[in-house]
Amino acid sequence: MGLPLLGEDSLLTQSAQSHAEDMKDRNYYAHLTPEGRTPTDRFANIGGQGGVGENIMLQSQSIGISSILSWGLVENFQKSWMYSNGHRANLLNPHYTRVGYGIGSDPMTGKVYAVQNFQ
Repeated sequence: MGLPLLGEDSLLTQSAQSHAEDMKDRNYYAHLTPEGRTPTDRFANIGGQGGVGENIMLQSQSIGISSILSWGLVENFQKSWMYSNGHRANLLNPHYTRVGYGIGSDPMTGKVYAVQNFQ
């Protein structure tokens, strides 16, 4: 497609990581928090400005730390997003120039939450 690489943004990463951990800690899976806060709201809360696009993913693994996080799992998340029209649209949106990534895992439940934020 000829798109430039997305630059990593520490504030978007902080927002994505916080959302991944919040979903893990409070056991929900949604773009909106239980209080109704959007990705843009969460980004603004930590000092960011402007709208934020977001991809999220939840996957359950077999229980145990060794099976929770791996490069293969992260690669599977990315491939899954690329094969989903809405998520792919975020990844290939020519207006987005920056990205942040967060991941939260719970070895007790085997759940892994991944979040990408775009701007």
